[in-house]
Amino acid sequence: MIVGKRIILRAWERSDIEAFKRWFNDVEITVYAGEAYPALSSEQEERYYQNHADDKHTYCIVARDQGMLIGNCALFNIVSRNRSAEVGITIGEKAYWNQGYGRETLGMLLEIAFEGLGLNRVSLRVVDFNERARRCYLAAGFAEEGRLRQDTFIKGKFHDVIIMAILADEYYAHKRARPNQ
Repeated sequence: MIVGKRIILRAWERSDIEAFKRWFNDVEITVYAGEAYPALSSEQEERYYQNHADDKHTYCIVARDQGMLIGNCALFNIVSRNRSAEVGITIGEKAYWNQGYGRETLGMLLEIAFEGLGLNRVSLRVVDFNERARRCYLAAGFAEEGRLRQDTFIKGKFHDVIIMAILADEYYAHKRARPNQ
């Protein structure tokens, strides 16, 4: 368990599956991950849980004050040789959107990646219309590296997928410039 100012990152538990299923069957949530019309059954979510529950850097996001599960996140595709990983965050409880929980989660994941694991590069992919996430990533020090033009088809329209990344030296410079974040 990793404790932040307003959130706790903890391991997945079987009891989390129902919340995951609810979130990942909600178009308003999944559209930001590049999935327009998902339909996940309990069995599919159970398999996903079983396949990822042992991943060392897959976490649930819990709001400290209420002890409520509000999302999940992960460092994944970790390549030791290259000292790189990808990051993903979902705030599944919409009542917690636009309140800085994603930003705090991202900060904690970057601390784990750079200070805990000694990584050199953390990257992510974000659909072009997800401005809220893009602003969060830019504020954390990520830079846009490129675009996969018209890579994703969502709700009748093609969208670009933006590739963003932050390097270790950028993370540490950003941390020195903003010590209270």
